[in-house]
Amino acid sequence: MIELKQVTKQYGQAAVLKNITLSIDEPGIYCLLGRNDAGKTTLLKSVAGYQNITSGTIQVNGKRISTAALDTGVSYIENFAKHFPLPVQKLLRIASEVNPSYDYDFALEMMDRFELDGKKKFNHLSLGMKTMVSTMICLASSRDVILLDEPVLGFDAIMRVEFYDLLAESFQRHPRTIIVSTHIIEEIAKTIQKLIIIDKGSIRFFDTLQAVETKAFSVSGLQKDVEAATSGLNVIGQDAVGGLVTRYLFDKAPEQTASLEIHPLSLQDFFIQMVGHKGGAAK
Repeated sequence: MIELKQVTKQYGQAAVLKNITLSIDEPGIYCLLGRNDAGKTTLLKSVAGYQNITSGTIQVNGKRISTAALDTGVSYIENFAKHFPLPVQKLLRIASEVNPSYDYDFALEMMDRFELDGKKKFNHLSLGMKTMVSTMICLASSRDVILLDEPVLGFDAIMRVEFYDLLAESFQRHPRTIIVSTHIIEEIAKTIQKLIIIDKGSIRFFDTLQAVETKAFSVSGLQKDVEAATSGLNVIGQDAVGGLVTRYLFDKAPEQTASLEIHPLSLQDFFIQMVGHKGGAAK
């Protein structure tokens, strides 16, 4: 459905995306994680056809993506998206008129659910509600690929929970590929099927959450014991304090012994080790 081959994007001499090859061939909700300036927004804009890449190819449903493509089949909303200063219900109506497959009923249901005043103009909404309206318009588009760039910015905790429910309901209604870029890692874990980690313009990880749950561990103990237990395994990070060492693995768990502390990594800790330490790349 989405295929990137050796994609590079440069701004002057700086490469923001570096030779990325990635294939997403199943519908699902995917989470795109990365630090600030890791290349998340550039990647999403390139897949949406909002900007051209420097080299390589991007295809969506077999169609090559560029700024010249008339219909990419992709709906993209970036953070702080702007709309005309029109009433919310008018914006939803216009979106339905320009897109024959637009799910207007779903958009109205979501407007009622979030207690949005349809007569209120977009530019008079709070940041959180502006983002919610943009997300509703994007999800109701019924496009094959939905790209949401930091959609929970400006949301309070209750709105974030509602957003994740909205995301799951939208997918159940129209199964497709939805990629969500976010910094709030643990909250979205219950909603997504697969995780993509990008760091310094390169894809560091692309796999299921189950893979993280079953293969990501910390191993702590005396340096000699930890090194012996983790020899030959995929070490993604290491901390050392005095003679005690903790190694972080993405591999099978080493055999438990009395001298070792072995614990599964949380999704957030796994992400930190993947992008914050030098170590082996996850396979």
